[in-house]
Amino acid sequence: MRSLIKSVTNGKRVLILGYGREGRSSLKFIRESCPGLPLVVADANPDLLAQHPELLQEGITAITGPDYLQEIDRADLVIKSPGISLQKSGSRIDPSRITSQTDLFLRAYSAQVAGITGTKGKSTTASLLYHIMQAYSPNVLFAGNIGIPLFNLIPDINTGTRIVCELSSHQLEYINRGPHIAVLLNLFQEHLDHYPSFYDYQMAKLQAGLKQSEADYFIFTAADENTSALLKQHALRSRLLPVYPSAFSGNGIGNSGPDVVLRMGSAERALLPAGFKTRLAGIHNQINIRVAAAAAALMQIPAAVTEQAVASFSPLEHRIEFVGTFNGKRFYNDSISTIPEATIAAVNTIGQVHTLILGGFDRGIDYAVLTDFLASLKGTKLVFTGPAGGRMLKELSLNRASAGQAIYFADFTEAVKAAIELTPEGGSCLLSPAAASYDSFTNFEERGRYFRELVSEKKSSLSG
Repeated sequence: MRSLIKSVTNGKRVLILGYGREGRSSLKFIRESCPGLPLVVADANPDLLAQHPELLQEGITAITGPDYLQEIDRADLVIKSPGISLQKSGSRIDPSRITSQTDLFLRAYSAQVAGITGTKGKSTTASLLYHIMQAYSPNVLFAGNIGIPLFNLIPDINTGTRIVCELSSHQLEYINRGPHIAVLLNLFQEHLDHYPSFYDYQMAKLQAGLKQSEADYFIFTAADENTSALLKQHALRSRLLPVYPSAFSGNGIGNSGPDVVLRMGSAERALLPAGFKTRLAGIHNQINIRVAAAAAALMQIPAAVTEQAVASFSPLEHRIEFVGTFNGKRFYNDSISTIPEATIAAVNTIGQVHTLILGGFDRGIDYAVLTDFLASLKGTKLVFTGPAGGRMLKELSLNRASAGQAIYFADFTEAVKAAIELTPEGGSCLLSPAAASYDSFTNFEERGRYFRELVSEKKSSLSG
């Protein structure tokens, strides 16, 4: 990696675009690898220099404030952080001048990487794969979109290290090399505030497969219509392995006889018994488990290890997370659900949901499939909040839903408190917003934690 960094930066004016967690990691590694190389750091934060005095070192130029993107035009090489969207910035920079930690990392270590992407399910699937691989060997690393910069792994990598990467669209859009095992779980409308169109978002995800070689593997969900449409338009060089929830024909992953298998040509490899044990609920997680088991097999993990690890894996926070029970009421935190399809899956997984909390930051995604679903629910009280919730309620009203079934609160706290009261004894209350959290929170994790706090406060007040 150090020789790669030296070759790509040699003789160039290098710009580190964005100085969050990944930008800081990039600066540290490049300074260690290329002592004396002049660097420019550009970030929107006007107080950056006061907060990060290391940027005052000789050889570093910091550009801060709202015009920080103008520095792009003067750079020969831009090392872009994932949180910065250039597609809507108006910048006309040549894409060949843009790189990132993900791009550079995959150029160096792609043969050792299983990369997981998709609109929903990537954190669970990547975490499960890491859990399986850890059960077999300690020489495995996990980073990427989970919050750990890829460059942070470099000191611990040797030739036998297996690497699991959770990858976002923002990390993938400018890569030159795909991971050896690439997974695309699904494609739904998301991040439309960062991309000119849904198609641009999908193409960013598909780079994981488009930049693979003939020796690589591309695992995808067979039933995902958007992925299937993309694969008809763009031929991949890698070996395609569709995933099915039941029996299947041809190559792929699915049920065959008493087992879940990986089939390539005439060869089948058993991954799991068909009735495998798991704590992950829902049909969507059946797909996630099959994907993780197949990726583990391709990385030479024995099936017996995979079966035991799948059984012991605990669901991640904020993903149909059971919060607790009081007064006979059951509460679930699914704050991760920021799109309609995720909310629909959560409701179907729980079964009868008596009170459903929806809404948040409005990114302009299409809610038709959600409002059709909500209109079909029987006995479910709908509590809407935020700008997205207001639009959902308006569209639902046009769907002639019962007015007594839906209520709106501009404030999230009031919405949750009302939902707690509206939930009958013996009933279930689900936070599954189908919207981003940015109207009131930093991220979905903060929203989910606050929901748990409100439920806990109500429980404490009643017990006290």
